[in-house]
Formats: sequence, C-alpha cells, structure tokens
Amino acid sequence: MHTGMLTKIALTAAVVIVGGGTLIYSSASSAQHYKMVDELVGGGGADALDQWKDKELKVHGWVESGTIVESVVNQEMHRSFVLQKGGKKIRIFNKGPKPDTFKDQSEVVATGRLIPVSDVAQLAADMCKPKSDGKVVANCPIRADGEQTWVVESTELMAKCPSKYDGAASNKIDPKYK
Repeated sequence: MHTGMLTKIALTAAVVIVGGGTLIYSSASSAQHYKMVDELVGGGGADALDQWKDKELKVHGWVESGTIVESVVNQEMHRSFVLQKGGKKIRIFNKGPKPDTFKDQSEVVATGRLIPVSDVAQLAADMCKPKSDGKVVANCPIRADGEQTWVVESTELMAKCPSKYDGAASNKIDPKYK
C-alpha cells in the first residue's frame, strides 16, 4: 500500500472513532431514566435517592387521593401532589399546563429532576396560603419539611388515558353493512 492510502485510512478511522465517542458521550450525559415510584424510592432510604440527583428522570406512579394542591404563585400555576406505587411515595412539584385526565388516582408519568426538599420549602408554604388573608391553610397536604428529603421538580406531566376506554366498542365501520 502507498503511504497516502494508509494516511487516508488512518484519518478516516480517527474521525469515526472520535465521532462515535462524542455521540455516545453526549447521549449518555442527557439520557433520561425511567423509574416506577417503588423502584426509585425502594430500598436504602434517602441515601439511595442521592444517586439520581442532577439526572433527568421519568417517574411513573398513581396520584394519591387528596394530595393535589394547585395554586398561582408569582403569576405561574404550580401544583404539587404525591405519586405512589406499592406503598412507596414521592412528592412532585410541577408548574405549567396539566393533562386533561390529571386527577386523583390517575396514572401519571412526571419528567423532571430530584431536588432537596429545602429547595421548594418556600414554594410549598406559598402554595398553602389562601389569597384572601395570607395565612397558611391548616389542613394543607403539602409537607415540605419531614415528609421526604428529596422531591421531584417536574417540567412535564403525562397522564395515561383512563381504563374506562379499555374494551370500548370500536368505531370502525362494519364492511358487511350495506
């Protein structure tokens, strides 16, 4: 082989290796991890959640009844609720739009990041203040102090369609009908 041909092959191989490595590195650093609530909160307590901080997560569970609190804080709609599965629970803080099917006991996937509960303590207190007198509501279900050390700050909510549509009659036209 000629020296020029070996140089071209070596240069091509280097470009492929560097390009492939860059692609793998960039995709791994922005990867989302999909976890059910019981898998995320599962064994090991609060220390087990430390490994997920600063990573994009999709957390899947069911909204615990009576935990949804919605409030306008600083001219933005905020909501907080508890996702649960298998007896394990984690509090979600979300702002912005919500799905039409979002309600108690709905199946939800929340996309976001784990943050220390201290980062949202003020938001939790503000969400529990009624607009009229500014005092904290006595029975507000948000507890951002001793409930958990980590919560999910969600940027997106996806609610699954209710099971009432499972097995529904098809809307297809019968080809035998004339």
